[in-house]
Amino acid sequence: MWISRLSLRNFKSYQNQVFDFPQPVDGKNLVLIGGLNGYGKTTLLEALYIGLYGEEAVSQRALDRAGLKARGYGHFLEMALYKHALHHGEDRMEVAIEITRPDKGCLRITRKWFFTNHGRYDNQRLVVETRAFNAKSWSPLPESTLPELLASYAVPPWLAPFFFFDGEKIAVLAEENRTDWVRSGLENLMGVVLVKELRERLAAYCTAKLKQSGGVDELAVDQLREQLTNAVMQRKEITEALQGMQAQFQQESEERDRLTRQLRDFAQGSDARTMAEVVETIAGLEHHKEECDRQLRKNMSIALPLQLVSRNLQQSLAQALDQEDTLANWEGFRDAQQPRWQQFHDTFFTSQWIQGLCHIPTARDSLEKTLTEAWESLYYPRPTGCADEQWHAYLQTNERRQLTEMRRHIQISGGVLRTLAARSEELEASIWRLQQERIRLEGASGADRSGEVEKISADLAAIQRGMDELRGKIEQHSNQLRTLDAELPQLTATYERERKKLTDGRPDRVAAQRAEQTIAVIDELLPALFQLKLKALSAAATRIFRSLHHKDQVARIVVQDDGKAILYSHEGTEITLPKSSGESQLFVLSLVGALAEVTGYKIPLVVDTPLARLSEKHCHNLLDYWIHDSSRQVILLAQDKEIGGVEFERLRRHVACSYLLQHEQTGHGVGKTQAIMDHYFVKAAS
Repeated sequence: MWISRLSLRNFKSYQNQVFDFPQPVDGKNLVLIGGLNGYGKTTLLEALYIGLYGEEAVSQRALDRAGLKARGYGHFLEMALYKHALHHGEDRMEVAIEITRPDKGCLRITRKWFFTNHGRYDNQRLVVETRAFNAKSWSPLPESTLPELLASYAVPPWLAPFFFFDGEKIAVLAEENRTDWVRSGLENLMGVVLVKELRERLAAYCTAKLKQSGGVDELAVDQLREQLTNAVMQRKEITEALQGMQAQFQQESEERDRLTRQLRDFAQGSDARTMAEVVETIAGLEHHKEECDRQLRKNMSIALPLQLVSRNLQQSLAQALDQEDTLANWEGFRDAQQPRWQQFHDTFFTSQWIQGLCHIPTARDSLEKTLTEAWESLYYPRPTGCADEQWHAYLQTNERRQLTEMRRHIQISGGVLRTLAARSEELEASIWRLQQERIRLEGASGADRSGEVEKISADLAAIQRGMDELRGKIEQHSNQLRTLDAELPQLTATYERERKKLTDGRPDRVAAQRAEQTIAVIDELLPALFQLKLKALSAAATRIFRSLHHKDQVARIVVQDDGKAILYSHEGTEITLPKSSGESQLFVLSLVGALAEVTGYKIPLVVDTPLARLSEKHCHNLLDYWIHDSSRQVILLAQDKEIGGVEFERLRRHVACSYLLQHEQTGHGVGKTQAIMDHYFVKAAS
């Protein structure tokens, strides 16, 4: 399948533009769309999401996970409307996407959004049409058929970020919390989101049935349910607020970088090189100081408080968990023998000799008791170091492992904290000295630009203050989120236990019992679901990363069920995750490629900013990986610094078509983008 056409009308900087893409044949599967920053490359990726999925692109957080920004559906649409559209008498924005499969035909999805005279989003219209592969006429279909058609022609919205994404920004998102990002990808891959929704509906159904049947125990269960619901809602609110603040922090960071570049560009004349170096050095030192302060806050808020817990208490917890693990293993062995016990029991009492003895008074009871004692001697007494009961049943297997690892990694010395604090002070002093140097150079550069330089400097200072304030709020919300994540499992386990008691205590509540049984199956199924794909995902990630990386350090990558990805050397030792921005991006792109591969969907790949931060060798490896499957369409939205004339010539035999984006300022800060087919940063050969 391939994206055969993308049509935009009044969408951001595109007033009226059509992109036609040919079928990948004869090894030509690559589409190159070149444009400088701000010329509309990312707009095409956004149009693809909003055109295919509409509101679900925002509600399913597909845009966010692809590295794009969306505060809300209506807000996104209002910001996307071409700024001169209303002035030209047009109140409509439109995106149409055609996807072609030779075996099924062509699907066309057209979305039209309508706005008020003041530019406010009003309503929308969706048109779904199909036609045979070589036919000319289109046949309309009901809107309700779109989800099924998307699963056939493309992918559901929760899987789309594995195929359509911003290569640079998705790496940044993953770096913020790589483990959670991978686990989220696994959940979307396995459809866990849908299973969790089913579980919530079953729980609500069970609660309703219990209320209908009445009883004095409902009050306690209702109170627990209310506590759990409030905690879940609080977590959701904190998560949404945290995501909003992180997005705002990213925007302010980008604005700070822009102003820094603008201030550097003011450096002209004899001191231009010195001024530019000073501004760039200040930006670099501020970045290092942010990272140093972040590490210091992390150690102060997590490692240090945990280290204040007495060693005896930590050892007691570790011993209790080990004893409970022994109990769980023992109970598992005992329960596994139960079917054999029943078979042994029945075989024993069907013996003719034993049946003859059973006619003697009290013989049957004595035999039953003796047989039971003999059987139980297989697993009684309990093994040494076995707990009497499970006190920490709210901890799942992966959470127990995380707790053990956390105890190993919280060791931190006062020297480490002193070193980080001293480094932060040293960086702050260096920044101050360079800022004084910048002031001196600004004064030497002439009075004609001093006002502009002063304004930019003031804007930079204001943005930095805002970022410092945001950073504090992000840290505060992150701590609240960690606290809730620690409390929720225990609260959930308590609620489920009490609700099960309520259900079991009233046999007449058959419907509620069946719902409880289904919930129990789901709870057992969810952890097992991850194991189904982990082996394939790990193998795919290993193969892709090894093909992309120019070093032969990594022998295999293992993705665990909690989302943690571990790299191993050829000697079997664990390797620290890549630290450089380029290697980190390669690793994330390897995981994205592995997730996409394991889904089983073979759909086009659309990547914005595909090669930023990568070395020349890594760029070649990544491009070779993307074009190795000549039947899969690959659309790259690139700058000239990523794929320029030299790289274009190397890829020419794989290029199906190319477009060059040109931008024209039309006044009042509004621009218009036009795409020229069969052009690139160099003109393509006919």
